[in-house]
Amino acid sequence: MTASLTTCDRILDAAEQLFAEEGFHATSLRQITQAAEVNLAAVNYHFGSKQALILAVFRRRLDALNKARLERLEQSLSDEQAPDLEEILDAFIVPALALTHGSAENGHPFMRILMRAFADRDDQLHRALSAEYAHVMRRFAGAIATALPGVEEKQLRRQLDFIVGALTHTMSECSAKDARAIADDLVQFAAAGLRSAVSVPSVDGAVRTLEIHS
Repeated sequence: MTASLTTCDRILDAAEQLFAEEGFHATSLRQITQAAEVNLAAVNYHFGSKQALILAVFRRRLDALNKARLERLEQSLSDEQAPDLEEILDAFIVPALALTHGSAENGHPFMRILMRAFADRDDQLHRALSAEYAHVMRRFAGAIATALPGVEEKQLRRQLDFIVGALTHTMSECSAKDARAIADDLVQFAAAGLRSAVSVPSVDGAVRTLEIHS
């Protein structure tokens, strides 16, 4: 452990690495305290519980990711022209792929625990993360709705879930050298899916425009 790290950072680093290697449930607080070279009282003081520590590990990475996303989104919305759908999606996707290809100490262990979070049926963790970053999803959903007048709210939420799933899979698979090209492909894929939700064929073959519900 690096001496300059705070006790809190040492605990988070150790927990992130062990969660990535062993999983959330298999990793004990004893293992974390030994790896971080702290006592159990330090974990209880900084986090209070193992579940709170798990959430803090996610928050440390996801706070920075979503800050970068929102900054890019505000830049894309700063023009007086109507917002561009591809730029909005780029703001959501590119920072996530940048996180994937951070240093070995940051990007890769976190990607493993992110995939574990999707695979494990930990409803408490899923609810906590959804509540923590709901404002980010609302901001992007609002921007997309502005760029695509007529998209139906319920369908937009469903398609955003699809985009998040595709992005998470892509983050776990793509290489650093292909990240920009893959991001462009994913943006185009997501944009096509979202645009298809605006006008869909009715039963008789006519085009039906969906209206957004408040």
